[in-house]
Amino acid sequence: MFQPEQGVTELGPQVRDEIVPARGHIAFAMNRSQLLRIEDVEGQQAIDVIFYNLRDLSEKFWAAHSAKINGTIYLTSGHVLYSDRANPMATFLEDTVGKNDVICGSCSYELDLLRYGPEKAHPGCMENFEAAIAPWELKRADIPMCLNVFLDYPVGETGHVAIDREAPSRPGDHVILRADMELLVAISNCPQDNNPCNGFNPTSIRVTVTDPERETPS
Repeated sequence: MFQPEQGVTELGPQVRDEIVPARGHIAFAMNRSQLLRIEDVEGQQAIDVIFYNLRDLSEKFWAAHSAKINGTIYLTSGHVLYSDRANPMATFLEDTVGKNDVICGSCSYELDLLRYGPEKAHPGCMENFEAAIAPWELKRADIPMCLNVFLDYPVGETGHVAIDREAPSRPGDHVILRADMELLVAISNCPQDNNPCNGFNPTSIRVTVTDPERETPS
C-alpha cells in the first residue's frame, strides 16, 4: 500500500514560483539538481508534464521506457523518469498522493471531437504543450507521451481502461522531482471538463523551482 512522503525534501532557495491558472500552461528551463515542486492548489486536478534535454531538444521524455525500467505504470517516490535514449531525466523525491500515470497520454481537441462531439470539444493538453514549447522552436510532432501527475487511470484484469475516476489529490498535495540533467520542462494544467479526471472543474496549480545547491540569502 502506498505510504505518502510529506515534508522530507530540503528544497533550497526558490528560483521560480508561479500559479498556473485553470487550463493554463507553462514551460521553463531547469539546471541539473534543481527541484520541481508541483502543487494542486484546490484539489482534484490532473497535470500533464513533459521533459526535453535542454542541450539537445531532440531527446525527450519517454513514458514507455519509464514504465519498463521502473517496472510499473504508476510512478511515485523513488522512481526515475527516462528519455527516449534511456537516460535519466528526473527522479521523484516526494509524492503525497501516489497516483502518477504514464499510459493515458494527453487530451486534445481532436480526441475530444471523437469522444464527446463538436459541441463539447475544446483545446486540450496537446494544444497547451504546442503553445508552451513554441518559443524553443519545437512543434506538435515533438511532443512525447506525458507524465500524468495525479491521474488515476486503472487497468482492469482484461486490460480495460477508462477515465472514470476523479483525480485523488486534495488541496496542497504535491510532487517533487529532481532534475537529473539540464531540462526544458513543459506543464499543461489539464483543461479537460468532459470526464471526471478534474472533477469536471479544472482549477489552478502552483509550480515552484528551487535550487538546493544555491546558498540561502542571510
